[in-house]
Amino acid sequence: MQLTLIGIFILILASGGGWLLVRRHPKEHATQVKAVLFGLYFWGLVFLQLVAAALLYSFYK
Repeated sequence: MQLTLIGIFILILASGGGWLLVRRHPKEHATQVKAVLFGLYFWGLVFLQLVAAALLYSFYK
């Protein structure tokens, strides 16, 4: 159950962060470019959060 909550938290933070990063330049990019940038930002944030979670887990073990 705890892993599920952590996964949902990572998903929410990555989605919100990707959305906020894409909104920084609203009129400079087309919709297709914004969609690709959102995907890149989303997966980048997921990766960074998973690395942070793995490091925290290793310190507590």
